[in-house]
Amino acid sequence: MIRVLILGSRGFIGRNLVATLSGDRNVELTGFGRTAVTEETENLRFIQGDIGDSSVLLRALRDQDLVYHLISQTIPSSSWENPTLEIEKNLQPSLNLIELAASAGVKKICFSSSGGTVYGLNPEVLSESSATAPFSPYGIIKRTIESFLLYATHRFKINHDIYRISNAYGEGQDISGGLGFINTAVENIIYGRPVIVYGDGEVVRDFIYIKDVARILATSVSRNFDASDTFNVSANHPISLNDLVALIRRVVEVDFEVQYRPGRLNDNKKVVLDNAKMMDSFGNFTLVNLEDGVRNTYNFLKKRSAYGEKSI
Repeated sequence: MIRVLILGSRGFIGRNLVATLSGDRNVELTGFGRTAVTEETENLRFIQGDIGDSSVLLRALRDQDLVYHLISQTIPSSSWENPTLEIEKNLQPSLNLIELAASAGVKKICFSSSGGTVYGLNPEVLSESSATAPFSPYGIIKRTIESFLLYATHRFKINHDIYRISNAYGEGQDISGGLGFINTAVENIIYGRPVIVYGDGEVVRDFIYIKDVARILATSVSRNFDASDTFNVSANHPISLNDLVALIRRVVEVDFEVQYRPGRLNDNKKVVLDNAKMMDSFGNFTLVNLEDGVRNTYNFLKKRSAYGEKSI
């Protein structure tokens, strides 16, 4: 039996990872987060708490083999004008987590890093060995946490898997903070609002379906706990926002307005991640294509909106 703790189990990635792992009878699953669980999930024990509360966190870490660190208390835009937020909200809690996990005897930490920010302004196709030069506070701290995980491997002999995730989308993403182009666009269409594009629409991103992300992260449970590794998590399908809007229009089959607004300084012009290592490492693994993923997301949000309107 492998004992697994998911920090941030109520978040976008966390919920989907719980759903992926909860059916595995070889996994004893514990979730951790600030929001109480309102629904029952098979094979899940839940601890309510804040990652900044050392006593509660240490209690959650005891007797765990593998810990997923999925908690991020900022998004790329939120710390652009106030970079100390990244230190207070993400770096310090992560350092505390690493030390507590080592003291509790955890064998491995799996960290959700950011493929869209740690490499910086590099327009090339990026592999895990590409140079990292983050220019945003969000990316700088993500990369710094990666480095501290390497430090922990040398000092405490606690290993790590680092997942540099590209632009995840799909069912369950919270768009209230302004994150998630596909989910935001689709929800705006459903409610008759315009789709907002920052810049000229030629920004290039690599979108990956959330259920694929969860399946990839779940592989850490069956890999060697005595080794560390880093993976790009992407679909290897770069697309401009203009082309993505055209794809969304084909999927939803309804007319909608597109509004272009000035570009933002914290936006990277082009991010393309090479996923060859991921695909080679995990064998027979088929990714959900972008059109099907957008359709799944649209149907999910449309059904939810109809239920919400009916419930009012």
